[in-house]
Amino acid sequence: MRAVVITKHGGPDVLEVQERPDPPVGPGEIRIAVRAAGINFADLMARSGVYPDAPKPPSVVGYEVAGEVESVGEGVEEHAVGDLVIAGTRFGGYAELVVVEAGAQVLPLPAELSFEQGAAFPVNYSTAYAGLVIMGG
Repeated sequence: MRAVVITKHGGPDVLEVQERPDPPVGPGEIRIAVRAAGINFADLMARSGVYPDAPKPPSVVGYEVAGEVESVGEGVEEHAVGDLVIAGTRFGGYAELVVVEAGAQVLPLPAELSFEQGAAFPVNYSTAYAGLVIMGG
C-alpha cells in the first residue's frame, strides 16, 4: 500500500509517498480502505517534531479517516466489509489502508456526508466543539 511518510522533522518537503506493507488485521479490529484523511494540528506538530505522542520518523501520521471497511478481524460483529465509516486512528491514517479497533472510535459515515467531510469529523470537529461549547460556554 502507499502511505505518506514523515521522513524526518521539518516542513512539508519532508513528506514522501512510500510503499509500505499492508497492516495486518487482528481480533477485534477492522481494516479501512481510506478514501479521505483529515489534516489537523497533531499531524502538523508531529511533522514539525513538537508533538510528544507522535511516533519518531520515519512514520505515518493521520488521526482521522473516512473510508470503506475492507476486512474485519475475528469477533467483530458491529462492522462488515463494505460499510462506509469514519474513524479516529491515532496515527497511520495517511495511508491507503489503516487498522483500528472496531469499538467506539469507528462510526458509520452518514449518507449526507462526503468522505472528505467525514474525515474531518473525529478530531477537527471535536476540537472546534470543545473550544466553542465546552471551553467557550
